[in-house]
Amino acid sequence: MEKLTEQQRASWNVDGYLKLEQVLTTDEVSFFNDELDRIRQEPGWEPVRDPKMPIGHYGWLPHADNLSPDGFMDRRDLLPYGKAFVDLVDRAPIFDLVVDIMGPNILLSMTQAIVRASRDKFPGYTHTDGGEGLRQIRVTETSLPLAVKAMYLLTDVEEPDSGNLTVFPGSHMRPFPFDANPPVTPYSPGAAQLNGKAGDCFLFSHALWHGPSQNRSENSRKTLLYNYCQLFLRQYDFEVTPKIKEQCTPRQLRLMGDLGYDFRPGSYFYVPLDQSEIISSN
Repeated sequence: MEKLTEQQRASWNVDGYLKLEQVLTTDEVSFFNDELDRIRQEPGWEPVRDPKMPIGHYGWLPHADNLSPDGFMDRRDLLPYGKAFVDLVDRAPIFDLVVDIMGPNILLSMTQAIVRASRDKFPGYTHTDGGEGLRQIRVTETSLPLAVKAMYLLTDVEEPDSGNLTVFPGSHMRPFPFDANPPVTPYSPGAAQLNGKAGDCFLFSHALWHGPSQNRSENSRKTLLYNYCQLFLRQYDFEVTPKIKEQCTPRQLRLMGDLGYDFRPGSYFYVPLDQSEIISSN
């Protein structure tokens, strides 16, 4: 498995994120762009905020609100849309680096496709993944992260305010003014808008404060996101159907929660005996 370089490991520990260039080929970028245009038209999980419920609890729409290829979309649960989405679960070299960062005792926790429309009135926002609890959990440089996200760019994002992933470097390891008034935004001091080209990937800790900038460009920003968590946590936002299982390798099944035996209370607190062997296979 590919390992982090010394410089990458230092950057991860200090900043909480990495940029990996051109991990998807031009053909793969074109394929996934076409797939996003296709699945937008099909039924699927599209969250809609319910003001009566806590943040993170959604109602669901059967389709994207905007069926234009460049309109906003937030599609969850990508695995049913084909083997290419399943194979991205442990795609080299990103998955190898995820294992180097997190260790082998991990699960896939979520899959997601986001399209942020150009000239969007959306002002951008800043958050941690994992909800309110993770905002107050901080790790040391030698600690394994609880959860990590891989964000694949399907469009170029090379200018400011193009829907850029915006991060606060190092915020995964220090107190952050999440309850500040006015609230912290992608334009607050310390924020860094990240540029990249289609095919690049950003890896970042769920505990890193991040979010999208405004998109005032001429183009929509299209991304795929694959999240991973430690084995004692739990996956969310997807279901492993029999059809999906038929397409999976043993490693992919393990990442989707198949421990090799029937689940019982406490199963996720202790790893299967063959965990390292399965995760290091391909």
